[in-house]
Amino acid sequence: MAWGGSGLYVVTLQDVLDTTQLALDLDLETHKLALYDNTVTPNYTTDSAYSSSGEISGTGYTAGGKVVTGTALSASSGILTWDSDNVQWDSSTLTGVRGGEIYADALGGNNLILGIDFGTAYATSDGVLLVTIHANGLLTVDCVP
Repeated sequence: MAWGGSGLYVVTLQDVLDTTQLALDLDLETHKLALYDNTVTPNYTTDSAYSSSGEISGTGYTAGGKVVTGTALSASSGILTWDSDNVQWDSSTLTGVRGGEIYADALGGNNLILGIDFGTAYATSDGVLLVTIHANGLLTVDCVP
């Protein structure tokens, strides 16, 4: 099995909206992006917490990933948007980087938020691995039909 697309982690979203009332603040600058190889198969229905299984290792990368900065949650004309700055690893030597998972590092459970399938595996050799965030943000939800 392998990455099969990007998605939201349903268990975390459910815990935000149900009686659990998980205090997930998407404006926080403490969420992290962890990188994974192609042995990982995210299950957006049941996976709920950061795991180091299948996580990339190499020069310039620290287990657990990197803090996602410049986060902003906004709404305009019925479109909810979650955005951030690009994330990069400088002077890195990494192989087989196939996807990433953003998780809430500040919450006690390291709750998964979003999985990003890069579509192909990337490598660096004492270079920069740059994850460029789409112009529409990390996530957009059209809330008005």
